[in-house]
Amino acid sequence: MTDWEKRPHFHLLVCRRKTCTRDPCESDMNHDHSLTSSSSPFSFFENCPGDGHLLPAGHIHVWRAIVDVPLTRLQVYQATLSPDEQERAQRFKGSQHRRRFTAARGILRHILARYLRQSPRDIHFESGPFGKPLLQDPAGPSLHFNLSHSRQWAVYAVSRDLEVGIDLEEDRDSLDYAGLAERICSPEEFTVFQTLSQTEQRAAFFRCWTRKEAFVKALGHGFSFPLQNVTVSFTPDDPPRILNPRLNVSGEGSPPEDWSLFNLPLGEGFWGALAVAGRPSLVRGWAYRLEE
Repeated sequence: MTDWEKRPHFHLLVCRRKTCTRDPCESDMNHDHSLTSSSSPFSFFENCPGDGHLLPAGHIHVWRAIVDVPLTRLQVYQATLSPDEQERAQRFKGSQHRRRFTAARGILRHILARYLRQSPRDIHFESGPFGKPLLQDPAGPSLHFNLSHSRQWAVYAVSRDLEVGIDLEEDRDSLDYAGLAERICSPEEFTVFQTLSQTEQRAAFFRCWTRKEAFVKALGHGFSFPLQNVTVSFTPDDPPRILNPRLNVSGEGSPPEDWSLFNLPLGEGFWGALAVAGRPSLVRGWAYRLEE
């Protein structure tokens, strides 16, 4: 896979004023908007209701899906893929990786098709300068989206008007997280990392890694971006945030200074983060069902 593909419902209402009115079914999401933050825990990803594909400006929808699907469903997904996607699937040596890639791409097409009100197989993609998938010459209003998948899970972020990046990583026992931390952390981050206990270091590494990956994916960069060039919060008491938002990453001007970062509660063994270029007014998490 490329680096771009690497839980009543609950949703987050981000309020710009000091007080707001919310439905009883709403819950808080760990978030930060560069200047303000909240670190309340929340539950996420419940079944999407019939109107769950309505996506107004300023809203972000995050989807979680299982990509280990029955053969009959896999065949449905495969039939929607472009020749290029099918060719990419065949490059995987293992059949399980091939099936998971096929399902992840097919589910992406089905999710986007509901927003775009068209057939999944009629969606055409192109790649940005650094490989980020984009909609190709959409006939109607376009969408910003991003995906990541690891083992049996895939996560997707969709927005009408805000660039999004999403990352999902498995916490593998064999992973040399201490060695990787030295490679991805800025000097300031690594100094902080070394002050943490061994138990804290493991969690801190995955917070740091997924937040950075989601951020550079929202920027439109992939492996070409040196992760040491961006600094994020990652200690247990710090809400997710980008600490150097004025960083010039392209040589052609700075990225937006107003960034939002969110932790994704993916369950034991997995870590995830969502980055948004701007301040979303609402973030909702949906569980993708096979009949979608």
